Order: sequence, then structure tokens, then C-alpha cells
Amino acid sequence: MTAFRLTMQGAKTSRDLIYNVATSDMRWADTQEPVDLSRVNVTYGKRDHATFAVVSPDNPGKKSSRPVVLKIQLGLKCNYACSYCNQAGQPQEDQGDALAFLSGLDSWLAAPPRRVEFWGGEPFAYWKTLRPLAESLRLRWPSVRFSIVTNGSLLDDEKIEWLRKMAFSVCISHDGPGHKNARGPDPFDDPVQAAAIRKAAAILPLGFNCVLTRDNKSLDEIRSWIAERLGIPPKEVVLNTEELLLPYDLGGLAMSPMKKEEYEAIHDQVFNDIVGGMARDVVQVRSKINDFFSSIASGRPVTALGQKCGMDREDSLAVDLKGNAITCQNTSANTKHRMGNVNDFDAIRLTQAHHFATRPECMACPVVQLCQGACMFLEGPLFEQACANSYTYNTAVLKAALWFLTGSLLVGLSQEEAVS
Repeated sequence: MTAFRLTMQGAKTSRDLIYNVATSDMRWADTQEPVDLSRVNVTYGKRDHATFAVVSPDNPGKKSSRPVVLKIQLGLKCNYACSYCNQAGQPQEDQGDALAFLSGLDSWLAAPPRRVEFWGGEPFAYWKTLRPLAESLRLRWPSVRFSIVTNGSLLDDEKIEWLRKMAFSVCISHDGPGHKNARGPDPFDDPVQAAAIRKAAAILPLGFNCVLTRDNKSLDEIRSWIAERLGIPPKEVVLNTEELLLPYDLGGLAMSPMKKEEYEAIHDQVFNDIVGGMARDVVQVRSKINDFFSSIASGRPVTALGQKCGMDREDSLAVDLKGNAITCQNTSANTKHRMGNVNDFDAIRLTQAHHFATRPECMACPVVQLCQGACMFLEGPLFEQACANSYTYNTAVLKAALWFLTGSLLVGLSQEEAVS
């Protein structure tokens, strides 16, 4: 891999850091002293890290019958048509019924998962399936964490109370001021839907999930916009982000930056929101920065990392109601993303994943430990755009992390030397 020289501009002088991406070693070039982590309340604690299994079409991954995370795909139908939807190109066929799925569960699932995620499309478009499925699983697994992602437009008093009784954590997909341009109808424009979302936010563990685009690039603006509609302070909004969008089709490409000045504007906005605004408290931003500090402290090698989404792990499993194992919850078994079926569990193979270690551009990238390879199944022009988008976002996060770490501004980044 490659080491990188990071030029840090202080109030009066500049110094260079050498960052070895392969080993997470970071030290000052002039003294060879490791960077001081005490500024961010982290101490060095070198430890061994297990090597992550690299999967690819030539080396397909397997799945465990003891998954930590079980993602149940109810179907891909949705009452919205988001322009950058990562499911838009997938068939929306019937996925089967809950009773058949439940009756076969004990034949292949060797142990309860820690978390069960219920996915659409729009999962509440499958209310008659979702309800008996989740209720039966809750009786089986009283302490397992349940979560669901929804566009919020179908919430009502009955569903909100049900979610509370079933101990769900809920995430509403919403892009704040950029919502209409990217996703279409805004549930906050409908008084009934808006009232339901406000009620859900008041009584449920609820967050909002946003996607940044070329024209909607401020996490702070999104958070403030949602807070205004909820009638609460912005810092009380639990905001998640999928970062700068990954394009899965022409719609995603159209909302991606294309010009140098567009990339620079997004980079600067993300950095400024993190260091000068509220964005450091965004769930994924906070965890990513903390993970970066931890990687330096523990000397984590890049070989210890899997993909960002975690779906290349053996213990992360996505299935539809017919028992088909699929690459991830956003794919259909009626495509190349069918990995097999739980009726022949040992034959399931993850064939569509490209771990970032198999992509030369990733292994020569200064932010690979933050990005972790974007989407593992994208290829060709779509992956090239995804790579450019992820690089823009993650270099801004790196710049912010270095600001917190050193009190200096990253003004230069260049390859240093080949390292093993």
C-alpha cells in the first residue's frame, strides 16, 4: 500500500504527518514521534487484529446460520419513487408470506440473532405481512433488537402504538430541504402525516436518515430543517446519514457532483458542518471519527477491515420471505443477487461482492480506512462515481478528524512511499 504525507497548517507554522494507511501508523515527519492522541482523549493501546476474509466473485463468501444481524426483506414495493433509490432497478415481485417463512425458521436458523431489521421498499406497505411476522418473532425472541426504516408517510396512531409495544427503533428517511427534489412528496406537508411523525418522535426511539446530494450538501441544514418541523431544538434530532449518495442507476448519477467546483463545495460544507456546526454529533460522523482515532491508537491494519455496509460478513444475513438469501436488503432474488436459499443453507455463496482489497484504487487511497470500499457490488462507471463521491465525503471527515487531533488544518495530501 501507500503512505501519505499530510501537510498540516498551524497558526504560525506548518508540519507534515506521515500516515501509513496499511498499519494506521501516524507520526510527525520531522521528529518521527507518533501523533499525540491525548488531545482527543484517546490513549495508545496496540493490539492484535484478526484478518478479515476477503471475498470476491472468484472467492465467494459464506453465511452463518447463527447470524448476528438478520435482515428480512418484506418486498421492494414503495409508495414513493426516490430519484436515487438503490432499489429502483430491482424487480418488485411478491416476496412470499409470513406464515411460510416462520414455519421454516427453525429448520435453518441455529440461534437467535442479536438484531432483526425489517425492510421494504416501504415496509408499512406490507403492514398485513409485517405485523404477524414481527409479533411472532417478538414472542420467540423477547430481547432481540428490532429496527425498521420507513419514509414515514404511512405512520398512524395504530402503527406508532404497535411499534412502541414491540420495542422497535425507527428511522425515517428524509433529506430535509432537499427532500422534494430527491424523494418526491414530503410527509411534513400533510398535516395528518406530520402530526403522526411528531407523535412518533415523541414516544419512540426515532431518528432520521438523510442522503447528501450535489444540491443538498449540508448536514446542519437538514438537521435544522427537520427540527423546525418537529418543533424541537436541532441538537435533539437524531440524525443518521448515508453520506454523499452512492449511485445505483442514472438517477443517482444525475444527483452526483460532476464538476471540480461541485466536489469542492461538498467537501468544504461537510468539513465546516463538522468542525463549526452540529454535524460531529451525526451518528455516523461521530462513530467514523472515533473509529479513526481508535485505528491509530490500536494500530489497526487495513487487512482487519470488511466493507462499510457489513454485508460481506458471514454473520450478516439478508433473506426474503421465500427464504432466498440475497446480497443485501436492497436487492432482489430475481436477479444475480440471489445467493441461494435457506433450504440448502450450506450452498449459499456471496458471489456479487468485491471487497475493497480487490480494487486497486481502494488500496492506493488515503481514506480507505474511513470509506471501507463504498458499495461492494457496484462495478464500472457506477462504482467510479461511487468512489469519487465517497472520496469527497471521507476526505472532508479526515480533514475534520485531523483538526480535532492536531488543531491544524490539512492543506496538502500526497503519496509518500510504497510500504508493505
